[in-house]
Amino acid sequence: MNRKDISGFFILLLLFMAIVLGINLFTLSVYSRESLISLAIRDGLFGLVNFFQFYIFFRWIVPSFLHSRNWQLLLLRVFPVVAAFNSFKYLLASGVFPKIMLYQGYRYDLGSKRRIELFTTFGAYFTNALWTSLVLLAAAFAVHLFLHWLREDKRRALLQQQQVKAESGFLKMQLNSHFLINSLNSIYSLAITGSPEVVQANNTLVHLLSYMLDQPDDIDFRSPIRDEIQYLQDFISLQQLRTGIKEGIQADFAGTLPDKQIAPMLLVPFVENAFKHGVTNHPAHPVTIVLAGDEQMLSFVVSNKKSIFNKDKTGGIGLENVRKRLQLIYPQKHDLQITDTEATYQCHLKIYW
Repeated sequence: MNRKDISGFFILLLLFMAIVLGINLFTLSVYSRESLISLAIRDGLFGLVNFFQFYIFFRWIVPSFLHSRNWQLLLLRVFPVVAAFNSFKYLLASGVFPKIMLYQGYRYDLGSKRRIELFTTFGAYFTNALWTSLVLLAAAFAVHLFLHWLREDKRRALLQQQQVKAESGFLKMQLNSHFLINSLNSIYSLAITGSPEVVQANNTLVHLLSYMLDQPDDIDFRSPIRDEIQYLQDFISLQQLRTGIKEGIQADFAGTLPDKQIAPMLLVPFVENAFKHGVTNHPAHPVTIVLAGDEQMLSFVVSNKKSIFNKDKTGGIGLENVRKRLQLIYPQKHDLQITDTEATYQCHLKIYW
């Protein structure tokens, strides 16, 4: 037996004896020295013997039966154990504790005029002990199946957690890839026009990519809101460099946001979607980004006028992946409303802390 098996043995022993002694102790009608001694022998010493019988059932016989499902083999294994333990208990009772364990009373012999003490016979004792053995066998089955259920439930929860983590990481990878392609396209546009701002755009992209790579794939990881705001500001700056019209994008980040944390890179796909499918070079119809919040909720609104060149592509794979990621990370704790009209598109995300 290894250390785990030994610790499990003693835990079962303590629970078994606590239940047996506890139940019988509280059902005593008279707390006297004789009753306590009887309790210690009947339920303490003989309860310990019963535990060893229970443990043999639990540790070897029940697992073997559940593996083979052979009833005949079960009976062949149970019967010798029952016979051995019941015989041992009778020998112990008759040899050491007959008055406590076997005494049935007495009768008067009229011929000899003496009192004859009556004790339980081996057959009667074995029959009564047989019911105890059946209860111990049933308890071994119950405990073994309960512990097996706990292990399986823990395993299922772990597998589900790993699946959710893997799915979240996959969706995050898709979002990052989508963002990277669009950003490289923006820098390429600056480069082919010979814009001197391509160096600044490249440095901004390097900063954005460093932030992305620093985020772990752990589904429970959260970034400070201030880091996400800086990430969004860098992303917006990159787009403003590409268009050359800063007034085409208006961002309002509340200066008094609560000191909370959020899943990293959860907000940028909404902004990216607006830049890709909206008009970003028209100051009269700018892309508007508003981030606000309090101790109960974070509100993020992105609105844009639709571009006639991308009229049928609004939304795209980015927002669909964001929906899935929100369901994984903030189940029952978010609200995403999308207003899609002929000319405008708006996303309003609420996250409840």
